[in-house]
Amino acid sequence: MKFSTLIATTFLLGSISLVSTAWAADATHYSGFIDSYPKLELDPRGGGGQLYIKPGVKLGSYNKIMIVPIEIWMADASKYKGFSPDDLKEITDEFYRVLVSNLEPEYPVVSKPGKGVLVLRLAITDVYARKKKRGLLGYTPIGAVAGAATGAYRKVTLNDATIEAELLDAWSLDQLGVLVDKLSVSKEGSEKTSWDDISKSLDYYAKRLRARLDEER
Repeated sequence: MKFSTLIATTFLLGSISLVSTAWAADATHYSGFIDSYPKLELDPRGGGGQLYIKPGVKLGSYNKIMIVPIEIWMADASKYKGFSPDDLKEITDEFYRVLVSNLEPEYPVVSKPGKGVLVLRLAITDVYARKKKRGLLGYTPIGAVAGAATGAYRKVTLNDATIEAELLDAWSLDQLGVLVDKLSVSKEGSEKTSWDDISKSLDYYAKRLRARLDEER
């Protein structure tokens, strides 16, 4: 089975003011990141997403988390698709950091599956982006800042993006939960999203997952 990313952060308490959802516009379109989409319903506890939690599932038996490498899926109609590997790594590293900071040390993030390990897969899908114009002085020569975080991806404006996350039991690979949160829809007069909005959303969902794990222990 293909593993791909970070946080099926679905779940728990509270609501937050996020740039969120326009499910009525296209409630049945999914990217295909998740192999099998269950029936999703609006999150009754807020947050703007739609989610599925396997009936009867108890997360209290999990004490470790395996976060599969996060993926970025560009929309076919996106005006910009030219992210460099370094830019994508910088984006996904930041999202990974947000997740880990909410889970550890109480729920160690591990690199291998096993008993008591909850697997989180996460992707940012349907990304519609456009590049801001810049002059020649805005470019960095190859090798000039090798290994440095440049924040270059912030020069790319987002219109739309969707968080898709899945929780799996590492032992059986049973699907325990799914979250899909469309952060915006590009229509006249609608709000647009940003990388910072995505990071804040992931922070919110990670806190909810952590709270659910704590509650059910």
